[in-house]
Amino acid sequence: MNPHHEHLVHARALRADILAAPGVWLPRREILLDWLNKFLQRVAVANYELGETEAADLVALDKFLRKRSVPAA
Repeated sequence: MNPHHEHLVHARALRADILAAPGVWLPRREILLDWLNKFLQRVAVANYELGETEAADLVALDKFLRKRSVPAA
């Protein structure tokens, strides 16, 4: 099993939240989705090492989405 499964699940949930809330205005929505998609590709590799700030970036994105009233799936 991928040792970063928790981060993988978190990133997938954030991407789903963004995609499920098209009526909520998000600055740079496409950039956020692009970053999440690239992150998901990287973290899916068995020997991937999380970058120094990547876990914190996911938490920060989660907080940002909740402040923008993007509902959690």
